[in-house]
Amino acid sequence: MAEVLQKEVSKTALTPQADAPKVPTAFDELHIPQAVLENLLLKQLVAYPKSDILQLTRLMAISSHMIEDLIAVLRKKSLVEVYQAESNSYLAQSSGHVRYGLSETGMQEADNAFARDAYLGPAPVSLQDYYAMVKEQDVRAKLVTRPDVTRAMSDVFGAERMISVLGPAINSGRALLLYGDAGTGKTYVATRLLNSLNTSVYIPYAVYAAGNIIKVYSQQHHKPVAANNAQQQSLTYKDQYDRRWVLCERPSIQVGGELTMDMLEVNHTEHNRVWMAPLQMMANNGILVIDDLGRQPMPVDTILNRWIVPMEYFFDHLSLPNGQQITIPFILTLAFSTNLDPEKISDPAFLRRLGYKIQFHPLHKSEYHALWESMASGRSLSVQSASFDSLYQLHTQHSVGFYPCLPKDIIGISRDIIAFEEAEPVITPEILQRAWQVYFTADGNGGGAR
Repeated sequence: MAEVLQKEVSKTALTPQADAPKVPTAFDELHIPQAVLENLLLKQLVAYPKSDILQLTRLMAISSHMIEDLIAVLRKKSLVEVYQAESNSYLAQSSGHVRYGLSETGMQEADNAFARDAYLGPAPVSLQDYYAMVKEQDVRAKLVTRPDVTRAMSDVFGAERMISVLGPAINSGRALLLYGDAGTGKTYVATRLLNSLNTSVYIPYAVYAAGNIIKVYSQQHHKPVAANNAQQQSLTYKDQYDRRWVLCERPSIQVGGELTMDMLEVNHTEHNRVWMAPLQMMANNGILVIDDLGRQPMPVDTILNRWIVPMEYFFDHLSLPNGQQITIPFILTLAFSTNLDPEKISDPAFLRRLGYKIQFHPLHKSEYHALWESMASGRSLSVQSASFDSLYQLHTQHSVGFYPCLPKDIIGISRDIIAFEEAEPVITPEILQRAWQVYFTADGNGGGAR
């Protein structure tokens, strides 16, 4: 759906909503047990044997003097051995190029560390530090106005008619229900909502809680901003921030019919046994879209009841692998999207808990026409006037609304036909008819984005 409603628009630079986390200079400023760091360092030396202080500093994302202190402790325990640089190297006498590896006893301890916790990456942040940062980056802490939402939706055809509802919905911080026919752009608009804030947020690589390291940062769900790399590479101490955090765009996470209850709890992957944060934890300070509500394998009531406490109190209880429970912040925009009748799939009592229920409709004819021209132009195609006449006749004949998903899909099929036939890059009435017949089934129903 990312291209369905889109116009050409330049992207505004994002600014962090919260102050950058300061670089810790002592172990007590990390707020996590030193033993956790020792075990993590052992695992790093398994993955990256014979590493020097500089490499370990980058891997662990803590200061080099902390790495030196950890190495000293592990050497006293006979877990780490020293490897000097090659004697013919002019760097041979440089302590910065002394390399470290594990002893036989160290390898055994590293195996035990992996058995307890398979996480490998930058040092985790404490749950208390994570909680504090998420609260500072609360969506509701910076209210948006009409110009903000207008700018955020400026690349969405037909959004002008919804701005007066979308703006208050963002400011409320409450859950949303987006409903309407398939292909009306519900999910795409939902993922664009937080752009009106024009801010970036800090996401931790991992969080340490009640004896467990929970991986939070995900390349699939989080997008670092350009300023992140510039600051991290700076050699000036005052320009740096705690590298255990990544400066990202606000998370926009979408899950549909594949949603299971396990995805909402701390869990591990089948292959590497790393404990992964649930979707709602990854989506903190952003938006979590539950798409295709009513098409999940579990009953709708089960899904909706899972969110009652988080929606009311802005925190969530999670069960950890060691049997303990932790409380995490639930500071995000939760959006449910469905093309089914809300009254038929959900309890009226739950519907009342949802702050905003927003219905999506097909585009107006003028908006639909403009979207067709924009999509065709973006693919170096033109549309004959007679083709538009044919298009509107097909809509009337098959009682199909002006859904914003259709131009992208039908133009894509038309382009395939044109390439195959080696024809001029023009969508003629004949090509349009062929594309329509391929896209729609015999009863006039076509697949569409939401």
